[in-house]
Amino acid sequence: MVPRLPPVRRPVRRPPATSDMSNPQPIPVAVLGATGLVGQRLLRRLVRHPWFRLAEVSASDRSVGRQIGERVPRQVVDWVGAEAASLRLQPMEAGFVSPLILSALPSSAAREVEPRLVEAGHRVVSNASTFRADPAVPLIIPEINPDHLELLDPGAGGLVTNPNCAVAPLALALAPLHRAFGIRSVVATTFQAVSGAGRGGPTHLELSDNVLPVIPGEEEKVEREVQKLLGATAGAVVESAAFPLSATTTRVPVLHGHMVDLSVGFARPVDRGAAVEAMRAFDPGPALPSLPRPPLRLTEDPTRPQPRLDRDLGDGMAVTVGRVRACQVHDIRMMVLAHNLERGAAGAALANAELCAARGWIPGVEGLREGAA
Repeated sequence: MVPRLPPVRRPVRRPPATSDMSNPQPIPVAVLGATGLVGQRLLRRLVRHPWFRLAEVSASDRSVGRQIGERVPRQVVDWVGAEAASLRLQPMEAGFVSPLILSALPSSAAREVEPRLVEAGHRVVSNASTFRADPAVPLIIPEINPDHLELLDPGAGGLVTNPNCAVAPLALALAPLHRAFGIRSVVATTFQAVSGAGRGGPTHLELSDNVLPVIPGEEEKVEREVQKLLGATAGAVVESAAFPLSATTTRVPVLHGHMVDLSVGFARPVDRGAAVEAMRAFDPGPALPSLPRPPLRLTEDPTRPQPRLDRDLGDGMAVTVGRVRACQVHDIRMMVLAHNLERGAAGAALANAELCAARGWIPGVEGLREGAA
């Protein structure tokens, strides 16, 4: 059964909003799950963000009351600086004052915590998979489907989700092709890095000289989420795209960077040149601080993409597309790659938060200007 977010009934009290949108006051932000791998990346991005201010942090009970600098690696303290590292971790049930909350919680915790925060009037941007399949909850990549934000009531709290870490590069590569030619079917095989599994993932011994041929539960997420991202709103829900997608998900001995092998069939014949041109001409839509332009980096080097060489392009937010070629079964094959903790997680959540701010969908905050990065 797909978890559903309860209806939001409580209106939001709007404090006075800044009138100078060219130089707005930074929006205070709370980060849940701040000590985890994704939470740490969110901290790094927030401390240098032009629109947001890291104001509150939260983590599990064993960390509550401690300064965040005591609960993260020294590298993270160096990233965020002494002021942010001195913030004290609050419990999940705390009464947060920040209108915007970025959630890096595990799915089990998100199921309990996120609906309560939405009901209290917060705009929650979640990295958890818990509510992604709910057709009434926006699942967004700003370059693909920013209009899905219209599912939310701008006068109340709400939940926005970003997709699975392997879905992000896959969907970004498919979106311009679907717009230009109409996708008939897709076969995808993912090669997913160890960090995508979090701290509870496979051990070094399990992956040394080895590949795990399945990631439990991941294939269904990949298939469902790509179809939702490339779907369209219909009233108060999203109707997913109708094309079939068959996914195989594997875990490989790479630290960061998810790669996907794609075979794509179209509604009409499409050759390599037309596919490359469609991806190069892709209009990424809103200009937001965390989004690189262009989002797709096409390479003619037959040995690319590679995780170590390409995952950090665009501050970890670019998607590298390579080996675009004719397919003997479908029309086109290609390899795509992105950083799973940045484009696939922390950076994705932050970009969705930026979209909310730019469109005026954060309670109590007027819309910032898209392009004011």
